[in-house]
Amino acid sequence: MSTQVKKEQIHEAVAQVYGAVARNVGTAEKPSCCGVELAPSLDYSVEELASVPSGAHLGEGSVCPVRHADLSPGEVVIDLGAGAGIDSFLAANRVGPTGRVYGFDLTPDMVERARHNATEGGYTNIRFQQSKIESLPLEAGSADAAISNCVINLAPDKSVVYGEMFRVLRPGGRMSVADIVLRGDEAAMAALRQRTDLGQWCACVLGALREQEYLETIRAAGFVDVKLVAERPAMSQPGGEVEAVAVTITARKP
Repeated sequence: MSTQVKKEQIHEAVAQVYGAVARNVGTAEKPSCCGVELAPSLDYSVEELASVPSGAHLGEGSVCPVRHADLSPGEVVIDLGAGAGIDSFLAANRVGPTGRVYGFDLTPDMVERARHNATEGGYTNIRFQQSKIESLPLEAGSADAAISNCVINLAPDKSVVYGEMFRVLRPGGRMSVADIVLRGDEAAMAALRQRTDLGQWCACVLGALREQEYLETIRAAGFVDVKLVAERPAMSQPGGEVEAVAVTITARKP
């Protein structure tokens, strides 16, 4: 995006849009990141949805990242941009009572809703906290795995996010991230980045990176074995000669 739009403007816009999502869930006024409601079967199975609190699924994600995270009982997991908590709850089910999940979200309303869902579901192995995902309130090397679902594309600087994720993971730690990447004509993508519509940024379009650039950003943070393991067309499209794709990417810290 053009340098006319500052990082804090992006953070403020994202917090405003997704705060409204959290407050209006279940009402006709609920806005959607993708412009339309996703059918739950696109991203989560009936069994997955049945295993978490009913208010945890907001239809804002890009495929379930927990499926590819290889979580085991007793592990510590961080969820970047936890929203109402669906992926945090799925992860908590995998790591069990001896494990721990830390869900971080920029938006106070989302954190409040996630905490309510945790209480309603009787979860004691999850902690939800307000935080920018560029600066996590955890010590270095304190987590076994990191997950995120259609959130890193909303961050102004993806390299900072992946650097922070790398810092918090232990050696051998894994990440499984669902996000939006762009494919298509290079000139059209360059033109797209000159737009300054924060609404389009919040709709997971303007903040998305070219696929190869996204993968290189992950590698540059220090991750290895970077793999694209799942994909589907994104529900929100930039139009023209550019395609937005919802992908799931895994990698590990050496």
